[in-house]
Amino acid sequence: MQKLWLMLLFCIQSFVTMAEPLILVDAVALLKGPAEKAGIEGLALRRIMSYYPGEYQIEDISRNRARAWVKSHSSACIPWLKKTAEREQDFLFTLPYMLEDALQLVVLNGSEWQSILDKTGTISLQELLTQKKPPLLGIEANRSYGARLDQLLVSLSGSRAIYLRSSSSEAVGSLLPMLEKGFIQLILEYKKIADRSGLDLRYYSLEEAEAVNMVYFACSKGVTGQAVVDLLDQAIQKASQDKEYRSLVLSGLKPELRQYALQLWLESLQHH
Repeated sequence: MQKLWLMLLFCIQSFVTMAEPLILVDAVALLKGPAEKAGIEGLALRRIMSYYPGEYQIEDISRNRARAWVKSHSSACIPWLKKTAEREQDFLFTLPYMLEDALQLVVLNGSEWQSILDKTGTISLQELLTQKKPPLLGIEANRSYGARLDQLLVSLSGSRAIYLRSSSSEAVGSLLPMLEKGFIQLILEYKKIADRSGLDLRYYSLEEAEAVNMVYFACSKGVTGQAVVDLLDQAIQKASQDKEYRSLVLSGLKPELRQYALQLWLESLQHH
């Protein structure tokens, strides 16, 4: 009799858990509007959600509030985030669903620092920012730039070489207007994002940047959140077998990196 009650309780709990729809936040720009303006990250997200076997809805919440909102909700997720040990304390993460190229050091073409950096080759950001008269690098609070870059930027916090923007814009690439106006001299950004600004920019590779960046959904912790993550993982596994989806994910990477990146991604899906 006790076993019967336990089975019934489990079934009820499972039904309630699955009945809650996934709520996507900080995703309006990626999921709404014409497909031709969605970018690779928007098209990838739309394809993943086409495989999602449950119900979902989009909540229009500002980026400043999104993470706190997801932490207080039971079935919400933020797409297009890097996974870090610090973030894993607050969120459940899915399998990686897409890949990004290495972050680039970005400057205005024709600027003083463009002429200096042109002579350098691959750049050590640490050496650049710890010289006697460093440029001013703009970075965003609550954004991960990858393990090595994050560690470096933390070590330089409070330095005159760092400008920290504490409030996020609604759009990615939010520091580009400040770069254009000359308030800062450098930013770290994905080339495809910075290219959309229409600015005349120059890009430089960094020694500390990860060659390939995995992108995830970060979701609410708890039983319901885990059920949502399990369904998203199913969708990601199905999409990864789709040749068109693979081509889409790899299209944003340098051609010479695509085979390595594909192997890295598929291995991460198998070892989950």
